Amino acid sequence: MWLLMRLLMRLLMRRIGQLATETGFTPKTLRYYEDVGLLRPTQRAESGYRLYDDAAVERLRFVRRAQGVGLRLEDIRRILEISDEGRVPCEHVMQVVDRELTRIAEQLEKLHQFRDGLLALRSRMTASLGSENTRPGEVCPCFRDDAASTS
Repeated sequence: MWLLMRLLMRLLMRRIGQLATETGFTPKTLRYYEDVGLLRPTQRAESGYRLYDDAAVERLRFVRRAQGVGLRLEDIRRILEISDEGRVPCEHVMQVVDRELTRIAEQLEKLHQFRDGLLALRSRMTASLGSENTRPGEVCPCFRDDAASTS
């Protein structure tokens, strides 16, 4: 009976290539995920091949969803660790989400400033086109200090 159970378990296991095909990750990525603690083989075959069960598939689906909302691998690994310890990681996830929302707000502010700068530059360029300030072989006058200060 024990041998039959072992054989059945082996049939339900996947090697890394099969897991990669099923989850859409490359085998190289799965090995990297193992190195950084996101994934662990369920067992190893006598030949040394990594073997994975259905739980690995679910774990990788979680990794894909978490990456899809912009979480970093370090954060994903910590969430999985908390879960593996038998704890609910929701409080930690909330902290990560709040941190990421703050980071995105800061990035958006920088992007708005960048956009405003480009709009001002475009305005100076429009004003300088065809003016006597434009001379062949020179840098566009809209980049000169005197042009930037008049806008």
